[in-house]
Amino acid sequence: MDAYWTRFVAWGQIVAVCFVLTGSVLYQFVLGELPCPLCVMQRLSFLLACVGPILILRARNAEAPSHKSFDARCFALTIFASLAGGAVSGRQILLHIVPPDPGYGPPVLHVHLYTWALIVFVCLIISSAAGVMDLVAHPKVLSSWLVKGAMLWIMTLAVVIVTATFVMEGFHKALPGDPKRYELLHQLRITH
Repeated sequence: MDAYWTRFVAWGQIVAVCFVLTGSVLYQFVLGELPCPLCVMQRLSFLLACVGPILILRARNAEAPSHKSFDARCFALTIFASLAGGAVSGRQILLHIVPPDPGYGPPVLHVHLYTWALIVFVCLIISSAAGVMDLVAHPKVLSSWLVKGAMLWIMTLAVVIVTATFVMEGFHKALPGDPKRYELLHQLRITH
């Protein structure tokens, strides 16, 4: 391993999370599968898990050298967010594990999205631990347009997820356990 390892791990985490979140947003808007409250919590955990890798990549592009302790704290943030998201995914798996429950939403490759989420959260934890194992004092810098592109992708996903969740919840105190419509549009009499 060399000076690229920490950056490689952070970049891989961002790409993995962005693909997962992009897929879940496409599921919502293309297939019309509204996420339940547990799905929304998993999405927010994925967004939080991206904060650490983004900070690592931004620090690598700054004029000041990155510090090992800063990178370790960023990976720790990813681990904590992944533990929270993994707990929510595990809870959702346990809710739908007993037959004849078909599970929530259509499966992808015979596995439900919340199970895939747990797998990705575990991978984030393992990759964060691997990233911490080889922190270097003078890392190589990453092209700033790659970092800005990743940040834009994550921020776009965050805005879409937060906005869609608000539109699903409407002016209620909580998101319905099994959402069937976009409550805000119904409350404003835009849809029936």
